[in-house]
Formats: sequence, structure tokens, C-alpha cells
Amino acid sequence: MKISGTGSALPKKIVTNEMLSQFLDTSDEWIRTRTGVLSRQVISDEKLEDLAAEAAMKALDNAGMKAEELDFIICSNVVNEYITPQLSCIIQGAIGATCPCIDINCACAGLVHALEIAESFYQAGRVKNVLIVCAEEPTRMTDWSDR
Repeated sequence: MKISGTGSALPKKIVTNEMLSQFLDTSDEWIRTRTGVLSRQVISDEKLEDLAAEAAMKALDNAGMKAEELDFIICSNVVNEYITPQLSCIIQGAIGATCPCIDINCACAGLVHALEIAESFYQAGRVKNVLIVCAEEPTRMTDWSDR
């Protein structure tokens, strides 16, 4: 098994440490020295499924593949707009794929777990081309008043 292509998509709204210091008891220096984070991009008027589909299309393009060539889609996701359908199904429809798809709820370790699942299916001879999408929207869970 090998990684044939990658793609990413980020929300357009940027929140800097300085912006956070306007309403939280913190500073750019405090955040930067402890985490290395200077800014973060957060979902505002975008939809997670649109960003996920954009990243998926970029990965397919990077791999020189078409959605019709996919055998399986695995989406790691903890929080999104819908309980059902799964985010993987929404991505599948958005990119024009017709393969089976599943969501896994593994948070930060999602990519590792998705790779393990893909490798298992690949070793069993069940799939050749697997699309893994890790899409998260932590801003939906964030309490912006809690330092």
C-alpha cells in the first residue's frame, strides 16, 4: 500500500492570538511560547462537507485519479452538521464516487486508524484505491469564553 496523493482545504477565517487576547485573559506570547500556535483557521460561513469534498478532489487530482476509480472511502470525523447521512456519504456524492464508504469517530488518531483499516482491506485483496478524509470542525464545540 502507498499514499498516491494528498489534498487539503482550510476555512478562510483566521483567528490570531492577538484577537483572542481581546476577550480572553491571555496574550500572544503566552499562547505562542506554550503551543507554538500563532493563528488558527476556523469555520465561519463555510460548511465542513464542502471543505472535505474540496480536499478529497485535490487528493484525487494529486494522485491523477478519478472518483470512479475509488473502491472505498473512509472518513474520520467527530463533529459535523449531520447525524445522518454520514460525512463520508456526503463526500462520496459531492465528488461523484460510487464506492462503499464509512465514517470512523477517532478524533486526533483518526488518520492512523483510517490507514490501518485501509491497509487491512488492501491486504485482504478487497480494495485497490481508498480515499481517506479527515475532516473536523472543533469550532462547533469550542467555548470561546473559556481560556
